[in-house]
Amino acid sequence: MEKRSKKSGKFNLIICGIAFVIMLAYLFFVDKPENILNALKAVNPIFLVTAVMFMAGYWLCESATIHALLRLLIPTAKFRHSWTNTIIGQYFNCITPFASGGQPMQAYYFTQFGVPLGAGLTALLSRFIIYQFVLTVYSAFTLLIGFGQFGGDLKSKGFMPFVFIGFAINFGVIIFLISIAVWTKGTLKAANSIITLLSKMKIVKNPLKWRLYFTREINKFHKNFMFLKGKLWTIIRACFYTILQLTLQLSISYALYLGFGLKNSGYLQIISYQAYVQMISAFIPLPGAMGAAELGYAGFFKDIFGSYTGVSMMLWRIITFYLPIVVGMAHMLLLRKIGYKEPTNADLENISERDA
Repeated sequence: MEKRSKKSGKFNLIICGIAFVIMLAYLFFVDKPENILNALKAVNPIFLVTAVMFMAGYWLCESATIHALLRLLIPTAKFRHSWTNTIIGQYFNCITPFASGGQPMQAYYFTQFGVPLGAGLTALLSRFIIYQFVLTVYSAFTLLIGFGQFGGDLKSKGFMPFVFIGFAINFGVIIFLISIAVWTKGTLKAANSIITLLSKMKIVKNPLKWRLYFTREINKFHKNFMFLKGKLWTIIRACFYTILQLTLQLSISYALYLGFGLKNSGYLQIISYQAYVQMISAFIPLPGAMGAAELGYAGFFKDIFGSYTGVSMMLWRIITFYLPIVVGMAHMLLLRKIGYKEPTNADLENISERDA
């Protein structure tokens, strides 16, 4: 079991490595080597460092969110553990489909740091709930405010349907979470009715399995809503950290834009386009939404970056996807060196059972 888990992780890393090679091959295919070299020389290193610092700030804000929630349960919790936990989560989110591998590994390593499993899971899931709410509001803001300025450009490029689909999926997640918070039994009943319908249509082959799954998930989220109830000040702080986190992440492309000395597009347009790229690619079932993220970036930013589009896409992807993998691997090696053991499949299954 443990060997299969390690093989799966290595396989995902190999896939990420192949994706990096494909990205470089694509870049050389659409651009001549001398053009790529000239574009890299044209980047102001100050703005390139700024973009990397934005990514570090993104990690710092997530650490602050997790730590604020964890301190409600463990007042003596140490921030360095929340930081390491964040980097671990980023690493495993990058190398697993739908970013599904981060939370179980984070919960496991919290126990290695002396945090009870229940407390770690509650802090992580509460952070997820807050993140989803802030992300949806942020997306709505960029969609509504930005639409008046560059909606015509999106329509002419044919991107508007994809933007609305991405927003609709995020909005649907929030409606589901709100339903769990205020109408738990009704939500569970509705989920079971949908499963029954899909079973009759021969779409779902094991309805009992899915009923058990949704019962577990709905009860899990309801418990965390009850945990957050009445903790207004902590929620406000967590929302502030999350807004800052998203702003820093979306501003990476703007730092690259300034680094190339470009000036024709505004800050709001660039962070909005970046938000749209993330909304659309977030539900691609591949580690890091490989392929969709790169193509989406090239499509949205082609007219903004012009001849620098390919190189800016490569730099953006290195900073936001490959850098977390490298930093995460370094943290994992350090943890192993100082004596923390890696989880087995049995450890992760135990976390899943407790998570229920």
